[in-house]
Amino acid sequence: MESGKANPSIELLQYIAEKLDTDIEYFLESEEKQASRICEFYCNICESAIISEDFLKATEAIEKGAFYADKYNLNYYKAKFEYFYAKIEYKKDNLQAAQLHCLYANSLFLKTDSIDDIIKTFLLLGQISFSMGAINTALNYFIQADSMLNKDEYVNEKLKANIMYNIAMCYDKLGDIKQAISFANIAKDKLLILEDKKKYGEILMLLSLSYAKENNLNKALKYAEMAKEVFKSFESDNEIVEIEMSLGNIFSKIGNFEESFEHLNKALKLKNKKDSHFYDILFSYSENYIKIKDYDKALEFVNRIFDEFGENSFYRIKCYKLFYKIYDEKDDYNNAEKVLLEAIKYLEALDFKKELADFYTTLGRFYMKVNERELALNYLDKGLEIYKELGIIL
Repeated sequence: MESGKANPSIELLQYIAEKLDTDIEYFLESEEKQASRICEFYCNICESAIISEDFLKATEAIEKGAFYADKYNLNYYKAKFEYFYAKIEYKKDNLQAAQLHCLYANSLFLKTDSIDDIIKTFLLLGQISFSMGAINTALNYFIQADSMLNKDEYVNEKLKANIMYNIAMCYDKLGDIKQAISFANIAKDKLLILEDKKKYGEILMLLSLSYAKENNLNKALKYAEMAKEVFKSFESDNEIVEIEMSLGNIFSKIGNFEESFEHLNKALKLKNKKDSHFYDILFSYSENYIKIKDYDKALEFVNRIFDEFGENSFYRIKCYKLFYKIYDEKDDYNNAEKVLLEAIKYLEALDFKKELADFYTTLGRFYMKVNERELALNYLDKGLEIYKELGIIL
């Protein structure tokens, strides 16, 4: 029967199905239908493996499933497996590879007219572009996702909330705070209906940060406190740390440093390991001490970050900026010059052109301040040349 030399009767198939503990429909399916079921099986394995971040298991499932998808030309499952590849690469921070897989998945999904999957690929493309710093491109993908969601009155409130949240994030990055607040409020209303507490808390947090950028500090505090209560309800420490940090920074802007330090202390107590938040909190401490002119304390915190986390370029550059700010405010011109020259020497060995141009310009202004006009013009010219090269100025 398996080799096609005999055609069994329905009665015989029923007998075999009972003995093999399966349905008779299994034997009546076409090879393509069976291949689809196999692909669906591997899709489920892959999805679970990605959630648990077992990328090896997920990749093995993709390879096995893709074999059947290619053999029987199942475009929908080809797209699914490309989408899973994109998610894996995105989670591993291989953004260019993730983008290529996601673009291919999107083109295949568009042929199958699977709206839910098309929206998800536009969302992922937006998130990848956002991570790459291409904010306008990301915004375009999120708008396309929303446009597809509105097509034929397709309803998925959770996806809608997710899209609105991402659009709000883009406008926040682009500095269009009014639009950020507008879209964040739409997402907030959707999530309140859905009772997705974690996402609801994230939206409240985004609203808080957006109002803080507008210097509407009363609303910023209101939404930060609301977010804190949401995250406390399911003991989400990481989110509470972010909120305590945000509250600390908002109170610092108001000039209430006692309250600011109180929230930063709470954030630091919740951080029992030295991840990025740990050092962000220390930076907030040092910036507070600069504002209250306790420069020795500020230096203590910046030195601590520099010594413990100086290998990370982002934190090292931030330390140089704060060192300069402290020495400049203290009128310690020798150390101020020394820090700027050291930062420039470090950046000249790396491919951080924008940051290098910023430090050239700062050093130029410093030399102007101490009446070293020739040196000032030299470094200002260097900064301008890089800004022109990057297209920042014409």
